[in-house]
Amino acid sequence: MSWKPILIVFFLLPLKLGTQGVLTQQDLKREAVLTYAEEFLGKPYKHKHGNQIFDCSGYVRYILSKVDVVVTRSSISQIHDGKRVDDIHASKPGDILVFRGRTVKNSRPGHVGLVHHWSGDTLYFIHSSVQKGITIDHMFDPYYKKRFLQVRNVID
Repeated sequence: MSWKPILIVFFLLPLKLGTQGVLTQQDLKREAVLTYAEEFLGKPYKHKHGNQIFDCSGYVRYILSKVDVVVTRSSISQIHDGKRVDDIHASKPGDILVFRGRTVKNSRPGHVGLVHHWSGDTLYFIHSSVQKGITIDHMFDPYYKKRFLQVRNVID
């Protein structure tokens, strides 16, 4: 019997691992949410994609539906979807961020986005903005910081 050398190649992917060092089903869903959400960067607000119209809540609903997560259609109702995340620092990619509408004095939800990533102490989120279309913004922007209401975990 003769031995022949076998070359084994391992690829390292930049995936975020769960706490056990193993990707969970939820981790994979979160990665898929971001990958799919980023495909629409730069598209205008209320962009029509098939029979979907991407205002903020329509965009969130459509993206989450691609990983079989069902949420309601409006920002007013999305504040009740999933489970509330009490500490914003515990938010994860794919969680829904809920904001007041353009009138800060009104405490009703009026805007939503998806947690994109943390960089240091700064939380970035992807959303459909009236002025910028599908874009990534951060929570240190005073416009969003003062309107923030809560985080909803709809994946775990």
